[in-house]
Amino acid sequence: MKNFILSLILFAGLIISGCSHTSELSMKTLPENQSAISYSVTYYIHADSDYLYHTPDGKPVRENSKILTTAFDVAEAAHSGEVFIYHQRPERKFLGLFPRKSSRFYHYKNGQLINRVNYRHPDKKEAFLATEAQLMKQYRAHNRTETHQNYFLYSGHELPSENGFGYHQTLPDINVNTAAFAKGIQNFLLSDDDRFSLVVLSTCNNGTPAMADHLAPFTDLMLASPQNLHLSHINSDAIAKLETEPGTSPTQIAHSMAEQTFERLEETVLTTITLALYDFKDVRAYINSLASLTASDEIPDPSIQFQDNVDCAMLSLPDSARFREGVETWFKPARFGRQSGRNTHSGWGCKPGVR
Repeated sequence: MKNFILSLILFAGLIISGCSHTSELSMKTLPENQSAISYSVTYYIHADSDYLYHTPDGKPVRENSKILTTAFDVAEAAHSGEVFIYHQRPERKFLGLFPRKSSRFYHYKNGQLINRVNYRHPDKKEAFLATEAQLMKQYRAHNRTETHQNYFLYSGHELPSENGFGYHQTLPDINVNTAAFAKGIQNFLLSDDDRFSLVVLSTCNNGTPAMADHLAPFTDLMLASPQNLHLSHINSDAIAKLETEPGTSPTQIAHSMAEQTFERLEETVLTTITLALYDFKDVRAYINSLASLTASDEIPDPSIQFQDNVDCAMLSLPDSARFREGVETWFKPARFGRQSGRNTHSGWGCKPGVR
């Protein structure tokens, strides 16, 4: 009888806990009068899809585990910063009935894990990143230095330009696209005057005029690949320089990330390697017109959306020299194929084909 009652209590607890979309597993209280935060870093690691790939020595890697490990290393070393890590995993149900909180949110402050939250998405048709933004607002610090820097790093598959239903395998009704991404991360900002110092897109094919146009109003720099990133990722270890070399600028951090990533890929990848850093101080002057021009040249064929980008320079755009201002590229052509003779890249990616 006693075992039956205990089982009943446990079962009831599962039902009650299933009603909430979050559960906090650990919490530390830091001493009062903490010093102001010098920088904030947000990692969003998407793992609700097919992310199995193999290293050059044949070792299988799943769910962007390498990026998650790096994020933890960065967080533990951030003694003057604040780090948020979202590991968005497939949503499941216990016994096929009760929703499980499969995704993880980790909140570090001054190098210490302060909050760890298991969460799920209560609205299966909610706006992209709505639940994550709510968690950010609940836990982040508000005391920042005057020179505070703000970094957002996204890791996942290509963010489509439109019609992103099915991006999450277990949340197919959440529409994920460039516009939804931009609107989603803007909700992570502290106020309308707040900005991202650097947004890093560790994805394929998102170094595009459309993405830049969406991010430019509230972002200073964007680091992305205009073409295929080969199921790889952009190295983010360089953020540690904010601790080891105080005064390092977002531009210097972005340069270090790009160079480290390019050198790593150059050793193993035989196909095209392209990374680009976009300085919106210069890009902002023309990005709206460039986005409009490239959008008008796209073929109205839904299948184009799933093809790899080509260099936008291949579209023979007018005033093309102007569109290179504020863009720095790291480029290596493929060792074989029709494009192997190219030695430059505009830094902008576009879907293939013109009207």
